[in-house]
Amino acid sequence: MRLTIGILLAALLSPWAHAELIDDMNDRGELRIAVEANMSPFNFKDDGKLAGFEIELGRLLADELEVRAEFVVTTRDDLLPGVESGKYDIALNQVAATPELKERLDFSEPYSYSSAQLIVRKDEKRSLANLGALKGHSLGVVQGSQFAEQARSVEGVDLRSYPDASQPIKDVANEQIDAAISDRLLVPYAIRDSQQAVTEGATVGPILSLAIPFQKGNPAFHSAVDKALQRIKSDGRLEALSQKWFGMDASKPPK
Repeated sequence: MRLTIGILLAALLSPWAHAELIDDMNDRGELRIAVEANMSPFNFKDDGKLAGFEIELGRLLADELEVRAEFVVTTRDDLLPGVESGKYDIALNQVAATPELKERLDFSEPYSYSSAQLIVRKDEKRSLANLGALKGHSLGVVQGSQFAEQARSVEGVDLRSYPDASQPIKDVANEQIDAAISDRLLVPYAIRDSQQAVTEGATVGPILSLAIPFQKGNPAFHSAVDKALQRIKSDGRLEALSQKWFGMDASKPPK
């Protein structure tokens, strides 16, 4: 009897002794999706309503999981810690499945692929074909961006951090910095919305796999999300969504 009680107590105190995320989601009847809602065309507010590629993808995903989509607008500082703690079920917020993040979170299969791209002045005469060409020059990047570490790895680049994506574009146009770096899927929209004398520069760095992060230790949830994504991909809905918001099929790795 004493041994049986000990085994039960050990099971209850085990870090794995928690309800599967998929059971919690089904009990609630909702998929809690964390977004920042500040990055067109991924997720943003249009007349106070959420819109964008990841918003529509989240609704499709929730439909496939037979629950409703509950979007929670939060900050960058809270987004992934909130997923990690179970405050949110998933995040849909251009999260690249990096080795560092995979130590903290589990990820779905990729739903989109991207890479870094430079933004330069329209009258730029220098050949800024890669990050190495920016040695001795200044480069603007959004704080917390996955491109910050990439740019920081190049010796001699004067890296300038910004709280949002609009100011570095203005500083490029006004010759305060030499270039800015952002997601290639965001760049056309950022340039259009800025109305500044800037243009698309070179695509630089490795291909990034954008995927859905969720709390570790939830294999049934992992399987359900992957299968839902596979159905959305196989019938062409993901490609159509990508074409609608990016003007290209970003659901497959670029050749």
